[in-house]
Amino acid sequence: MGSRLTPLGALFLPAMLLAVPLAAQPRHDEAGSGVRARSASVPAVLLSPDKSKLLLMERTAPSNGGEAGSTYSALIVQPIGRGEIRRMILPWKARVRSVVWAPDGNRVGFTILEETGTSLWVGDAYSGVIRMLAGPVLLGGGDEGCQWFHSGEKILCRRLPAGGSAGSPEGQLVVYSLTGSDRPIGRPARHGKVAISPDGKYLTVETVGGPLELWDVSDGTVLRVLRHENGDPRSPAGDAVPTGPRAFEWRGDKPSTLVWVEAQDGGNPAQAAPVRDRLFQLASPFTGAPVPFAALEFRSRGIVWSGDDQAVVSEGWSQPHRQRSWIVRPDRGGAPRLLGQARGSFITRQKSGGGDVLLTTGEGRLAYLRGQSAEPSGTPFLDQIDLTTGKVLRLWRSPPAFNEEVVAVLDAGAGRFITRRESATEPPNYYIRDLKKNDLTPLTRFK
Repeated sequence: MGSRLTPLGALFLPAMLLAVPLAAQPRHDEAGSGVRARSASVPAVLLSPDKSKLLLMERTAPSNGGEAGSTYSALIVQPIGRGEIRRMILPWKARVRSVVWAPDGNRVGFTILEETGTSLWVGDAYSGVIRMLAGPVLLGGGDEGCQWFHSGEKILCRRLPAGGSAGSPEGQLVVYSLTGSDRPIGRPARHGKVAISPDGKYLTVETVGGPLELWDVSDGTVLRVLRHENGDPRSPAGDAVPTGPRAFEWRGDKPSTLVWVEAQDGGNPAQAAPVRDRLFQLASPFTGAPVPFAALEFRSRGIVWSGDDQAVVSEGWSQPHRQRSWIVRPDRGGAPRLLGQARGSFITRQKSGGGDVLLTTGEGRLAYLRGQSAEPSGTPFLDQIDLTTGKVLRLWRSPPAFNEEVVAVLDAGAGRFITRRESATEPPNYYIRDLKKNDLTPLTRFK
């Protein structure tokens, strides 16, 4: 399949595109407590993965009673630091929907709503030139977005067969290359969540009402059935969890290693058990037996991987409330080491050509957490934690008159990070905050 530079003639596909989720809408689309109501004139903002650019997305004015801000009329790339602001060259009266940065921060993928359907595009962040990869095609329902492979050279989407309708149950996974080719993989099905391994060689593919499978990207071969049924779609309450394997994810620090959790108490919090959850991993080629690497007294609350066969494993319990984290080394064995009861979410960075790993400084000794304090005001903060001692140092907290939260860390050692700040009278804007210089530099000036 060919591609083109706008404004040449469009390509039409005998298919309907139904894509896997591309990206969540920017957080400032959501109303928060203690801040002023959002204005349709305030652009949405996406930070590039390499933290070098902001993508400003101007909202489409509502028409015929439509909701403001549901689509975007302009995409503007604003460098953080040096460089020229670049407006992407969109088609006339384009209505942009799902938008996501490529992993390298050099391109942006997005969809455009058109009279005859939805088209898939890629834009260059430096030249502003865009080109169509697919469409316009009819939208089969669900999210219009697609997801990038970590290499930044391919995009995975799901499309419906020609002649389908919005209620068509089955879709076909398709890999679109930036060179202009497209390649279907696997069999058509009602796909749910699809996740790409960091090396781009494998997929975990969920089928609605069916199994969760491990696929080979090259030809769609099913290498392993990870879970035979999705089970009850309703989420269990409290500390109750489904039986069997759950919470599958790819290790961010490895090319293709799967990790998951299995309840050891039947998923029943009322049943006494010395171990509630056990963590397993399985590396490519996925032919051996899963290897357990952590046994938890409480429920698993997530894993953050580092780049040196080290992970922070968090566990917790609702009633009574318990929360703590451990340092584990899955490939080396040995007993986990208690890190403590650090509050907040660990900050990660994107590994080159791979997944997300823990952001550290001081030769891997110091990590960072962001979150909100326990008091009723829920003041945002940034903490530093020593991974060897568990000692936590509060680096910064939001000024009382504002709701200011950390978006990304630019240079942890230098105390420079990006925040999003708003108040009861001011819309959300983005800043560079320098702790050592006690300086605040605006990146946007929305009014």
